[in-house]
Amino acid sequence: MSRTVKGAFVGLALVAACSATAPDPPPAAVSEPVIAVPEPVDPAAAPGVAVLKEGPSEEPSIAAVARELAVPQPEATAVPAADPLDVVVAELRALPPDPAPEHTTNDVHYLVSNERRLDLFRPELDDLGGVMLGVGSDQNYVMAAWSRTELLVVVDFDQQVVDLHGIHGALLAAAPTVDEYRRLWSEDGADDARAAISEAFEGAARRERLALYDEARTVVDKRLRKLARRYTELGIHSYLDTPEQYRFVAELHAQGRVVALRGDFTREGLLREVARVLKAHDQALFVIYLSTTRSSLIHRTPFIRNMLALPFDEDTVVLRTLPGRPVGFHYIVQRGDDFHAWMRTPKVWSVYRIRGLGKGEHLESSERFVAGPPPAQG
Repeated sequence: MSRTVKGAFVGLALVAACSATAPDPPPAAVSEPVIAVPEPVDPAAAPGVAVLKEGPSEEPSIAAVARELAVPQPEATAVPAADPLDVVVAELRALPPDPAPEHTTNDVHYLVSNERRLDLFRPELDDLGGVMLGVGSDQNYVMAAWSRTELLVVVDFDQQVVDLHGIHGALLAAAPTVDEYRRLWSEDGADDARAAISEAFEGAARRERLALYDEARTVVDKRLRKLARRYTELGIHSYLDTPEQYRFVAELHAQGRVVALRGDFTREGLLREVARVLKAHDQALFVIYLSTTRSSLIHRTPFIRNMLALPFDEDTVVLRTLPGRPVGFHYIVQRGDDFHAWMRTPKVWSVYRIRGLGKGEHLESSERFVAGPPPAQG
């Protein structure tokens, strides 16, 4: 046997011997895996951060981890519903005015009312609400407070009367009490009133309102004092002596719910557009105050058409006055549907016909009259 082959046999023998005698090494010890689990968040810790600890515990559920990591969300804030009257007011203010008249009635600016027994209208007015359409100046605030009017629309053909409502609004905003409001119309409060008007208006409007205040101050002061005294004598409360009624009128102005427009009841113009806006937004008139304006005494065709265009409610009341004796006014109340029926009656051109006044008769002042429907035709 050659040396090479012999060496090979020897190598194989050694390998076999080693395989037979050497035991397998013991298996290596396997350490238990370490699991990181979330620990409840310490209130002092930063929000939304989970603290981890080591330990051979069960793996937490996904929901539990999500609860720990959830970031608190702010509560949803309810958005107040829009007031539908906001749109009505905006559209009314955008209406073009009627042309200014060449002359005012008797060439006089009626910056205050001379009707002293508006309380005769009150039984129909109390808490009626809704939209009121009026003419003139301060008397509208007396009736609006009684009726709890939601929107007061004043239409007058005298621009000074229209502008005066803006001055009333500025002074109502500046006066926390009715006593202070009345003082701002007095000589003692004139400087404070001018400061309030200057703050409320700018440019040409400021100059015009300041000049108008100076022109109107004395007559408005006298009117407010006389009316307050008269109602005190009659035991009647109004916005001129009652804090709650005064706040109501002040808030009506502050919320933009007093809209004064230059318009003529005898023209087919602004008033027809006012009717269109109110109808478009389902806003009926609950009170129409016509005073004793010349346009309401003689019913010409444009006036009749304007009245019939206005949206009425089943509770609408129409208020108007007529000169009476002794010097004063006769106060006429009428249901809206009866008023419209008269407007449709042929050849009725005068409010005196509606009143039922015979030839040669005169009206008593400070007297209330409820006008009914027209007589049946045929």
